[in-house]
Amino acid sequence: MKEIHEFRIFKDYYHLLPQPNNAKFNGAAYVINIAKTDPLFKEIGVLDNEVKEKNNQHIFGFWDVKRSYSKKELTDAELFHLSVVVAFEPTGEECGTIYDEEVACEICGVNRKQVGILKLKKGSIPKKDIARTIAGEIVVSERFVTTFKKRGLVGIVFKPVAFGNEISNYYQLITSSNDLELTGKTLTGVNPFNFSTESTEASEFSISGGYEVRFQKEVYRCPNGHTIGARILSEPYIRNTPSINAFDFFASKQRVGVKQGLLRPEPIYLCSPAFKKMVEEEKLSGFEFEIAHIIKQPEL
Repeated sequence: MKEIHEFRIFKDYYHLLPQPNNAKFNGAAYVINIAKTDPLFKEIGVLDNEVKEKNNQHIFGFWDVKRSYSKKELTDAELFHLSVVVAFEPTGEECGTIYDEEVACEICGVNRKQVGILKLKKGSIPKKDIARTIAGEIVVSERFVTTFKKRGLVGIVFKPVAFGNEISNYYQLITSSNDLELTGKTLTGVNPFNFSTESTEASEFSISGGYEVRFQKEVYRCPNGHTIGARILSEPYIRNTPSINAFDFFASKQRVGVKQGLLRPEPIYLCSPAFKKMVEEEKLSGFEFEIAHIIKQPEL
């Protein structure tokens, strides 16, 4: 497996980095793609910490990692981490979808219950076979539903999606398999240099017009065990269970992300090799895959 990390360095801080490097300016920031073994990777972390301590700012505003695999690694994999590439808005809640917040965790917002049909705005869904709202509601195309059923795959139920009072030709994806448990080997955090379990303290300030703006403290790791971090940083490590061989699509028991406005923590989605094969052979769009690891021995 090969990992390449992308950082987008703010132009005001780019001069702090060792020169020369492979950064390319995109008009707003300097984009650097490097391996974790590159000395520059560690240097970015050191500089970011120094700037945060001195100016309460960061030297980069975006980070992501891309993983590539050998043919043998992909062939040998028993489980995959599936990412839904495209997100859109408005959310279901903004379009009239009802949620029961009484049953949700007061700290992290996990486990709120959707009441009734998912309602979305007509024309807002990207032209992909799978997409998600920024609140984590997943919708799929008729083509996806037909293909999934034709292949005899299991682990998903499909619910109708409405545009106002009109039933659309999209479906909401709901997992029907048992949730899979992420083990402690799964690394989470804000970025590769920040493993905080919560944000800074709540703050409040005034803006023009006399309005008060309040930011609540964000909890990344729920004390009730619902959430384990702001985002996943590593490949997922999954505790072994017989259901892995019984279904083709799964959600993780633990969530990642934060309760913030309309946003809610979301599960990590996982799938069987047969599901990945379906997506690739049928050329379904909107998916990315990485290998997920099944921990078959008890962790010490």
